[in-house]
Amino acid sequence: MRISKRSTHILIEAVVGVAATLGIAAACGVPDLGLGMLAPHPVWLVVLVMAARYGMRGFLVVMALAWGALAGLAVPSGFGALRTLDVMATPAELGALAAAVLVAWIASAHERRHLAQAERLAELEQKSATDNVAIEELRNATLALRSRSDRLDMSLTFLRDVAHRLDGSDANAAAEAALELVITRLGARAAAVQMLAPADSSTPELATLSARGIWNPEGTDGTAAAALRTGRATRALDLRDGSASDSDVAAPVMDATGAVRGVLVARGLPGGGVGATAVRDLGVIADWLAPVLTTPRRDRNDADADAGSADESSSEVAGQSVVELNA
Repeated sequence: MRISKRSTHILIEAVVGVAATLGIAAACGVPDLGLGMLAPHPVWLVVLVMAARYGMRGFLVVMALAWGALAGLAVPSGFGALRTLDVMATPAELGALAAAVLVAWIASAHERRHLAQAERLAELEQKSATDNVAIEELRNATLALRSRSDRLDMSLTFLRDVAHRLDGSDANAAAEAALELVITRLGARAAAVQMLAPADSSTPELATLSARGIWNPEGTDGTAAAALRTGRATRALDLRDGSASDSDVAAPVMDATGAVRGVLVARGLPGGGVGATAVRDLGVIADWLAPVLTTPRRDRNDADADAGSADESSSEVAGQSVVELNA
């Protein structure tokens, strides 16, 4: 049976206290170590101290030890127990016993209250730690929502400039505009537009057309490769085997026939993860950018010329209508 550390302390203190009291009585030459002559016996001081310190447990241990020692040392052999009981039956000893029991009961009540408060304190500390984690998560969510709100509250001038470049015929300007929109809209720390090499190349690879932020082109981007393979926006979280060189999210850039010609990738998104909204927004920007990057320059010039001719014809018709109305 394993004895607790507290029980060991109680036993050691009881032995030392009883031995010191009986030793002083023996040194003073008191007959029978004061049993029956000193009322109440001085050993009750040790009992009271142990009862006040350790409650009922300390009281029972020191009582058995103290009066057992008196029964064995203070009277001749064979009469110790009877003599000790006779002495304890006296009014003075019974009063001391009652006082010791009362002190032990009060100390035990305080000890139980202390244990209950300690358990309550541990429970509150655990709840406090949980609440601190929840508060930190709410603070991060608030910062992310505030950042997104700021990005949504973009000026019309900025949007008009981005739309003008994305709808233009300059591929480089359109790519730069798309990257600005990705960084502003999604809050990404870096973004890039990467296009596939010509089909007749022996080893088709992605070449970076334009990049913004701190971008490390070294290593294989598994997210971009998955977007090229599946033809839809992909997150790094959805990959089985990820690496540090993978982008957080990548969206394919497809031509009019549905063939994938490149990717629009972003990394360093706020919040530590990529949600469905970020994937959708990147896909929309990639679709907006695709016609400028995948349509040959000659076809784009012809389309712009046709659009300009249509605008001029509409203006002439509108002018003739105004003249006729005035006539």
